[in-house]
Amino acid sequence: MNIFKEIKYFVQRGKRGYSDRDLWSINDHIADIIIGAVRWQKDNGMGCPSEYFDDKNKNNECEKWGEILEEIAQGLEAYKEITEHKYSFNWKENDKVGYKYEYDPKRNKQLTAKFNKGMGLFTKHFFSLWD
Repeated sequence: MNIFKEIKYFVQRGKRGYSDRDLWSINDHIADIIIGAVRWQKDNGMGCPSEYFDDKNKNNECEKWGEILEEIAQGLEAYKEITEHKYSFNWKENDKVGYKYEYDPKRNKQLTAKFNKGMGLFTKHFFSLWD
C-alpha cells in the first residue's frame, strides 16, 4: 500500500465524492456504497415511505420497507458475485489435474434474477431513499 496514494484518494473523495481509484471500477464502487447505505437505512429505521408504514405492526412499523431495502442490497451483492465470477464455477476435484472449473448455469441464472429484481426495486424506489 502506498500511503501517499491513499492520502491522495482520501482527499479526492472529500473534495469531489470519488477518487481516481474509484473510477477504475465505478460500478463496483457504487454497488458497495449502495449496499452499505441501504442496509444502514434498514437497520436504523430511517426514511420509511408512508405507503410501507404499518402502524399496526408496533416496534417494526417499516418491516416491509426493510425487506425491500434488503432485496436491493442482496441484488447488488449478486452483481458483485457475478462480476467476481464466483457464480460461474464450482470447484470439482479431479485426480489427474487437481481441480478444474465447472460452469454452473443454474447459479448464474439465480444470481442474474436476484440482481434484476434488486435493480428493479432500486429504480422503483429511488425517490424514497431518503432518511
